[in-house]
This record gives sequence, structure tokens and C-alpha cells, in this order.
Amino acid sequence: MAQLRRKYISDEFVIVNNYETDFNDGNSNQECIYCPGNEHLTKPAVLALVQREGMMQRLADSEDSYIGDWCVRVVESNEPLCSISSNEPYTSRLFSSEPAYGYHYILVATREHCKPSSISMEQWANVLTVLQDRVKWLYAQKGVGYVAIYMDYNARSDWHPHLNLLTLPSTPPSIEKEVDAANDYFNDKGSCPFCNIINVEARSDRQLVVTDNFVSFCPWAPTHSYEFWIVPRKHTQLTRLTQKEIDDLALMLKVTLTGLHSALGPVRFGLVFRTSPEKSRRQLHWHIEVYPQVKESNVLEYGYGISSTLAPEKAAERLSYAMRREFARLIGVI
Repeated sequence: MAQLRRKYISDEFVIVNNYETDFNDGNSNQECIYCPGNEHLTKPAVLALVQREGMMQRLADSEDSYIGDWCVRVVESNEPLCSISSNEPYTSRLFSSEPAYGYHYILVATREHCKPSSISMEQWANVLTVLQDRVKWLYAQKGVGYVAIYMDYNARSDWHPHLNLLTLPSTPPSIEKEVDAANDYFNDKGSCPFCNIINVEARSDRQLVVTDNFVSFCPWAPTHSYEFWIVPRKHTQLTRLTQKEIDDLALMLKVTLTGLHSALGPVRFGLVFRTSPEKSRRQLHWHIEVYPQVKESNVLEYGYGISSTLAPEKAAERLSYAMRREFARLIGVI
């Protein structure tokens, strides 16, 4: 079983496991376990979104029967980074570990192999609906302190789009640090820092696209070149988004990811949802961060935590043209 270890002194999380290859739940030289017809290669789907009789239905596989006409599918990972099995924790003055207890699900976003930029706005809405359902369910389970939601697009031509839903027994230190900073700002200024940030960024030269409910922009101090964020314009929780807000976020994901591909080509990127725990009294203004991997690893960053990136204003200049053109196309302006 994997272990959740803490770094010396800093107390940051590290998950250690026995998988020697990079985690991707599949091999390009083997049959894709996410493709229709290969449902038997994964564990039974805990949720399969199916369109039948003009309506979307939430169904699930059984041990001897697999749903074949799904449009979004959620399965347990074949190579989980955590498990609901348990073992004994280990603690000393310098060494500390605990079981990597929890759930690791894969949300298969489409039936086809494609780039994330090729996913339609309608399909993104289906993905977000299923995501909302699963996150609610996970937070209701025993031992779940935090649900990490992320995509690692590796820019392979045979990539099958999927998101990871990984639970942790407690909130990651980086999220706690951000919540603490936001709370300190609120106590000092009487307002949410993210609300103030988007009010500024929506009018800055780092702004990318603005919709009724979301703002996208390149952050003032990025950790990656061409990094951008998607931030809701008002305080809410991911699990409480209305259908209108889900549709608007689907539009924003389609616009920004298509624009990213148009501007930079098939670049690898990471996409993460930065949220606070569902039941926490101190709620972070949740948002999505996208980290394009346009250069090799930065030793300065890994050794000292200092990023060296392209100026966000320059990045926004290149990204905004492509994203706004896609936005105009989708709303029928061009």
C-alpha cells in the first residue's frame, strides 16, 4: 500500500508507492483501458452518465454487466495512489508517515482519444456534472479530508482525456497556507482577496476571457510560463454550482484550452482545481489553475522554490488573441 509521508521539518506531503512507471493508467503500446468496448479492463464503473430517451441518466456497472453506451465514466484507478486498506502510521522526530488512506478514481471525460481542446462545450458540461456528483459523494465518506481534482495532459497523440479524483486524509499544506493567507487578508481588509484580484485582473492586460460567471487571466506572479487561472466571479462552492454556472464554466474550459492549443500547439499541461474542504468553515475562493509545461524542469524552483517564468503580460498577449477568437466563434460573432 502507498504511504503518505511528510518531508523533513517542512511537513509537506509526499505520496510514495511501488509503481516504477509514470502514473497514466495505461500504456501507449497496449490496448486503451478507457475506450468503449474495453470496459472489462477497468474496475466496474461507480458512475456512468448515459443519454437514453432524450435524458441523461446516472447508472453504474455491476460485477458481471458493463454499461457500453456511456458518455462519461468514473472508475477506480488501476494503479491507485491511495487505498481504503490501512496500515500502521510511523512517527519519529524526523520521520513521519501514515497510510495513504482514501479513494482514487478516474473520470473518463470522453469516449474518444483526443486533445482536451477538442472536447465540446456540451461534453465539458457533462464532465462537470459528473465531477460535482462524485465530489459530493467522496466528501460524505469516512476518512476523506480533502478531494484533489487534477488532469495531467501529456500531449500524446493517443491520449484519452481523463481527470483524477484523489482523496487525502487531511488538507494539503499548500491549500492550508493559501486559506490562512486569505483569512488573514479578510481579517485585515474586510474583503476576500480573490474578489479583489478578479476585479483588478478583469480590467488588466493580463485578462484573457470574461464571461457572466468566470474570469480567466494570467496571474501576476506565475510559477509557469503561460500559466492561467479560471476564477468564479462570486463566492460559491464547486459542489453548489448551478446548471447555468456549469454551462458557463464548460464554455470557459472550451475557450481557454482551445486557445492554449491554438497559441502554443500540443503542449503538455497540468490542470488543477484549487478548493477548500467541503465542510470547512474557512472556505477558499475556489478556482482552476492551468500550468503549461513549455520548458524543462527549473532547478531554481525545485531547489529553492523560486520560479523563473515569462512575464504574464507577454503570455496574456499571445494567449488572449487565440482564446478570444475561440470565444467569438462559440457565441456566433465570427
